[in-house]
Amino acid sequence: MADTFRLRHEDVSKFQGAVDSATVIEIGDLVYHDADDVKPAGSQADQLSEEANQALFAAKFAGVAMQASPSGKTDPIRVAADGIFEFDCPSGTFEVGDLVGASENAGGTALLDQQVEPVTRPENAIGYVVQREPTAVTKVKVRLLSREGGLLQLLRQEKRQSSVVQALAGNKTLTADDPRIQVLDPGGAGRDVVLPPEAASKGLDFYIHNSADAAEVLSVKEDGGTAICTPTQNETAYVYCDGTTWRGMVAANN
Repeated sequence: MADTFRLRHEDVSKFQGAVDSATVIEIGDLVYHDADDVKPAGSQADQLSEEANQALFAAKFAGVAMQASPSGKTDPIRVAADGIFEFDCPSGTFEVGDLVGASENAGGTALLDQQVEPVTRPENAIGYVVQREPTAVTKVKVRLLSREGGLLQLLRQEKRQSSVVQALAGNKTLTADDPRIQVLDPGGAGRDVVLPPEAASKGLDFYIHNSADAAEVLSVKEDGGTAICTPTQNETAYVYCDGTTWRGMVAANN
C-alpha cells in the first residue's frame, strides 16, 4: 500500500524504531515490535485465525509509521506510539469508545498494514473510536496506543475482574472473555476445563477453584489436550499464558 498520512492530531508520543534492511514500511502502516525492530502488520506470521492474529499483533503493537523505509534502508523511522488517526475500515457504524484491532486480508492469511476493524476483546484491541459514525463509513477516526500504553493495559485487566460460580454438567471450555475467577463444582464427576488457544491468550490468567463436595478433580488443560494442573476438592489453580505456553500451580484454600 502507498504512503498515507493518517495523523489527525499533532499531540502524539513518538519514538525512533529500528528497521531491518529487508523490511519495507510505508507511511501510515500499523507496525509491531519484532525483537529490536519494527515491522508492518502484514509481516507477522499467520496464526491461523483472525482472532489469534489480532491478539498477537495487539501484544506487540508499536504504533503507526510516520516515515517510510524502502528496501535496503536501515535508518530508524519515527513511529507514533499514541495519537489520533483516520484509518480505513470495513463498512459499518461506530460509537465513541468502540474498540478496534487490526484487520485480516480477504484470504485469511495475514493482517493488513493500513486497516482497522471493530473487536470486542480488549486483548485484541490496539485503540478505540473517537468520533461517532451513526451511518455506515469506510474510514474511522481512532486513538491508537502502543502495547506500552497504560490505558489499554488497564482496560484489558478491568474487563475481566469478575467471577462466575457454576455447577458443571460436563467439561467446560474457557474463552478469553470469561471472568478471571472461576468457582466450579464438578457436579459429581471429574471434569476437564479447557483453556483458550495460546496464540490468542498472551497475558491471560485464570483462578480456577474446585468447589466440589466430594473428591472430584478438575483437569485444567490447554486446548491441545495437555494437562496443566489438576485441582481437587477445595483447591485452587492459578494458570497464566505467555503467548506460547500455559503454566499453572495449585494450592489449597485457606
